[in-house]
Amino acid sequence: MPKDEELQEINESILAEAYQLYLHEKVAWILEDEFFGSDSKAKSNFGGWVPITEDGITVKGVFYNKEKTKAVYEATFNLQTGKASSKDSVRDLTADEKDEIKIRETITNAVRTLDNLPACPEGCTFNVETTRIDEDLYRVYFMLGTSQRGIIPFGCDFSYDCDSKGNVKEFRRYHNSYIPAPLTMDGEPVRELIHSHTSICPYIAPTDIALFLLYGYESTGLKGFKVYSSALKCYFVFDAENYEIKVENR
Repeated sequence: MPKDEELQEINESILAEAYQLYLHEKVAWILEDEFFGSDSKAKSNFGGWVPITEDGITVKGVFYNKEKTKAVYEATFNLQTGKASSKDSVRDLTADEKDEIKIRETITNAVRTLDNLPACPEGCTFNVETTRIDEDLYRVYFMLGTSQRGIIPFGCDFSYDCDSKGNVKEFRRYHNSYIPAPLTMDGEPVRELIHSHTSICPYIAPTDIALFLLYGYESTGLKGFKVYSSALKCYFVFDAENYEIKVENR
C-alpha cells in the first residue's frame, strides 16, 4: 500500500484524468446533437469533427468537410453556464485545426489496426476519446457506451499511450470483463454501487468515474460508488458531490 501522500497524489491524478475524459465525452454528446439535430446543409459533406478548448471555459467543436480543407459548422459549449450554441461556418481550416485533425486521425487509425484489441460486449459500442498528456504524448481511451437504459456500462475498457506519429508507447487495461451496473433492482433505485478490481488496476479507474458521471450521477440520486481493491485490501470510494476519492478499511 502506498503511503498517504503518494496515495493522495495517485487519486488526484485519477480525478483529473477522469474529469477530462468525462468532459470530452459529455461535450461530444452535446456538440454532435447540435450538429446532427440541425437542418444544416453541411451534413451532406460531413467528414468529421475535432474539439478545440479555447480558453479553459469554452469547448468548440469544429466540423469539417470530407476533403478536410474547410470548417463547415461550429458548435460551442460553455463549461460554466452549461449552454451550447451553434452555427454554419464555411471557412478554411486553420493550420492548428489541420494539425490537430491529422494527429488525432493518425493516432486513432494506428490504434484501431493493432492486433488482439479486446472485444466489445453485445449491446455496447466503444467510444474512443483522445486526450493530450503532454506536448507529444496522447492517451487513447476505449470506453464503453450503451443505449440501454438503467445501467452504467463499467468494464472492458483500456487505453493506449501514443506519440503524435501513432507509435504506441504503453497499453493499459482497467477491467478484464464487462460489469453492467443496474440502477434499479426489483423496480427500486439501487442505494449503493460496488465492484472489485484486481492487480491489473488496483485503484479506481478514470473510466469508472467518467462513466458514473455520465450514466449514473446525472440521472439518479446516487452520490458515488465503491471499488474494492483485492491487491491493496481496501475500498476506494468516489464521492461525486465533493469530487474526491476516499479510502476505507486500510
